[in-house]
Amino acid sequence: MNLIIKKIKDPFPYTRGFVPEILSTLKVCLLATLIFFFFKPFGLEKVASSTILGFGLVVFLSALINIAISLYVIRPFINEEKWCVWKEIIRVLVYLTINIIAIILFAKYNFDINLNMFTIFKFIGFTIFLAIIPISIRVVSVNNWLLKNKLKEAQDLSKVLKDKKLLNDGIAIQLKSNIVNDIVNTNTKDLQFIEAEKNYITITELKECEPKKSLLRLSIIKALEQIEDENIIRCHRSYVVNLKAVISVTGNSQGFKLLLNESLKPVPVSRSYKKAVTEKLSLLE
Repeated sequence: MNLIIKKIKDPFPYTRGFVPEILSTLKVCLLATLIFFFFKPFGLEKVASSTILGFGLVVFLSALINIAISLYVIRPFINEEKWCVWKEIIRVLVYLTINIIAIILFAKYNFDINLNMFTIFKFIGFTIFLAIIPISIRVVSVNNWLLKNKLKEAQDLSKVLKDKKLLNDGIAIQLKSNIVNDIVNTNTKDLQFIEAEKNYITITELKECEPKKSLLRLSIIKALEQIEDENIIRCHRSYVVNLKAVISVTGNSQGFKLLLNESLKPVPVSRSYKKAVTEKLSLLE
């Protein structure tokens, strides 16, 4: 039981991106439609081919709406770092419920089925009851596969970093706030990372092995414009990191985390910045 609880609390990526999720959904819908179209199971021999294709289209469109709402409506209110396996299972079951409702409405329209709310809820409940175990197994399996791959990539990057001796000459950096006379002076040797929160950024430095934080009213984009160092780059929508401060890389199924100093928290790398970060780390001298 403890192992199951641990598994469902494991981190899980909130999204793999709009295009990959659409392609994955399209493959599943296409496969299901082809099976129904050519084999006509469950007594569908007399059903017109156009109706079966309509079922496939309805399922795909409802899935498309689910993905769009999840990524562009709900996502801004979600803490993606706290997304985990059990939350993903619930989300998939919600997706399934919406798909079932769409199918029921399509069937009622085409076959003039007499349905009441009790029958609809009964059908949804029965379907979820049958689906919850295979869905849970699939989510856990996907998470294990992602974790294995991310850890392997993280280990490879850590090995590359271990073999490099990075020299840092401490070039001066001046960050000017939107507020007059509000300035933070740092350099490429001390600067570790910058974290954004609303209209402010927190600049984290390491001076004589001790962390130092400075708060500045400035956007992360404007901060990057004031930094002329190709090794200080954005790695997440809320983080800029000094790659020369990275000592190793770890990860989970959500992605990479850059480890700087043991007294500092790991810095996350989001999917959209992964390629740029890994390329830069591999080219460090």
